[in-house]
Amino acid sequence: MNEKKSFGEYIRRKRLEAGLTQKDLAGQLFVTESTVSKWERALSYPDVSMVTAICAALHITEHEFFTACDDDQAHAQERQAAALRGIAAGFRWFFAVSYAIAVVVCFICDLAVFHKLDWFWIVLTSCGLAFCFTNLPFFVRRNKLAVCLGAASGCLILLLLACWGYTGGWWISGGLAITAVCLALPWGWWAVWRFYGRHVPPLCVGLLTGWVFGLLAVIWAFAGGDWLFSLAFPLAAVGAVFLWAGFAAVYWLKVGPWLKGGVIALLASLSTPVFNSLCDALIEDQHGPRFRDYFAAGEMLARQGAGDLSWINIMPINEQIQEMPKAARQR
Repeated sequence: MNEKKSFGEYIRRKRLEAGLTQKDLAGQLFVTESTVSKWERALSYPDVSMVTAICAALHITEHEFFTACDDDQAHAQERQAAALRGIAAGFRWFFAVSYAIAVVVCFICDLAVFHKLDWFWIVLTSCGLAFCFTNLPFFVRRNKLAVCLGAASGCLILLLLACWGYTGGWWISGGLAITAVCLALPWGWWAVWRFYGRHVPPLCVGLLTGWVFGLLAVIWAFAGGDWLFSLAFPLAAVGAVFLWAGFAAVYWLKVGPWLKGGVIALLASLSTPVFNSLCDALIEDQHGPRFRDYFAAGEMLARQGAGDLSWINIMPINEQIQEMPKAARQR
């Protein structure tokens, strides 16, 4: 009986909060006014088939209906979600209005000052590119990632052409080639995620590895020089080794998260001496610390005891070595 009474009181309270009379509620539910009165006086329960309609009329959830109490946590989450949606909508309007103001002002200024449209196209395509990231995702309902990525790719190419139209020069061929290679990475990741569906993380890391070498090759093709095979590729290869080692530790190593974190920390600590030692070997007149100098604990403790703060960072040794005579360095 107490359950019926509490349920009836809850229904009556929510009806009053909704601003409905017993007659109004009965009309919405297609029942008699006496039926609603019986519910509120704890003389009967509504039929289970009417739960959804009652919840809609009283603006409550089914959980609240069956428990006869307000779900404060759910309402708080709804309010937070509504607040976040409001903030997101505010930002979208802010960006949209800002883009519109920038385009209109630059259009007028370009015509008024230069009597033609030249740098205005740079502003227009830049705003279009920004719009693809800040506003367009909220308008697209299907294939959101592909549509936004495609629009951003098109705007990026148009921006490059607008810059070339304003400045001129032969750099546009190299710029378009480098841009195409840069766009190949996100499109490749999207293709793997969209069409393959299996082993996506290792395939994405593999694409990233190949992309780095491809980008370096394209840059070298337009910039020239002898740095590609003698410097860039060896450094990229070592970077790829560390990348795959860290990925393997996270993705394939069957240990706990703490041990994985230890492996990642070890790889990170080894990366600096390995890269610096490789640069010292590949670049002429580069006299940095040797690989074993990074792990010379005795020397570090001696400098610490002498009050030399450089014991916490091996890099100051580089300056000391460069100041030494060449004969002393060779010894």
